[in-house]
Amino acid sequence: MAQREITIGLGLFSIDIRMQSDELFQRLASYYRDFLTDQEAIISIKTTVSSGEADIPTLPKVSPHTIEFNEPTYRGVVNWRTKEAYLSMQVKHPLIGIDYFLRVTSALVAYYLGGLMVHAAGVERDGKAYLFLGHSGAGKTTTARNSPDGSVLNDDLLVLYPKEGAWIVFATPFYNPTQVRPRPGSAPLAKTLYLVKDTSIYLESTPQAQALAEMIACVPILCAHPDYLREIMKRCQKILNTIPYYRLHLLPNDSYWEVLLER
Repeated sequence: MAQREITIGLGLFSIDIRMQSDELFQRLASYYRDFLTDQEAIISIKTTVSSGEADIPTLPKVSPHTIEFNEPTYRGVVNWRTKEAYLSMQVKHPLIGIDYFLRVTSALVAYYLGGLMVHAAGVERDGKAYLFLGHSGAGKTTTARNSPDGSVLNDDLLVLYPKEGAWIVFATPFYNPTQVRPRPGSAPLAKTLYLVKDTSIYLESTPQAQALAEMIACVPILCAHPDYLREIMKRCQKILNTIPYYRLHLLPNDSYWEVLLER
């Protein structure tokens, strides 16, 4: 059977996914359709998919330059030094299995290109990006839904890169049916907001030590290894030194935008 491949763009880089299943190829091409690109891939993921009933593991082994899954029904490695990756799986939902491995791979690539993948919602308004952090249930997806049509870069995962004293927020293709579908784009980061549900709307200044801890907690996967964690702390500190950080107390509607845009 001929091998099929799609190339997915994630801002400054792209990743190939290679497979043999025509059906899976069509599903992935539709799922990532807004992020497909002809850009040369920085890394390729070779996949082998078999039918199965297993679930997808959530915690890979994280090492310098590599991330590895070693479950009997979900085996895979991404190696930054060799720019190679493979995934062999027997799971109930192959598309979700590939999507999760692509997220992990993207986090590693973004890190080694000098950026960070962040678990947050990102919205572009008037050419500026606003980053909304918070624990699960804090309101990231609700905040995205209360933003203008076409303004949501992603309501779950974004990639940040430094550029000329600023930080640029790039959309990623990752979502699920309960979330706002992302669209390609990027914008310089204007404010970072940690969401707090409340009965009134206001911005609260946050001590930098607390802001640093909150930002680090929103960087997925790589913080599990101390070598990554040290550098992630430095990059988060650089963001805090450059970009205003507040706790955004808000209601479950779009009234918070008046507070953000008037500043």
